[in-house]
Amino acid sequence: MRSEGQNSLNTVIMQDSKDLLFYLEMGNLAARNGNDQEAIDWYVKGLQHAKNIADKARIQQFSNLILTYL
Repeated sequence: MRSEGQNSLNTVIMQDSKDLLFYLEMGNLAARNGNDQEAIDWYVKGLQHAKNIADKARIQQFSNLILTYL
């Protein structure tokens, strides 16, 4: 039996993952449409969020995506 706190934590983790995927998808969409600055802006938002939740894999991913535009 799971506690209420555990369910809340799982919900937060799932939302954080969805947020990161949203930033990634929006950045990729902007890039496909030729909007480089908008893509960078989305990737920076994703990087900031990844840093806030200490997701090392996503930090690396967003950092690499940003570097491709520099």
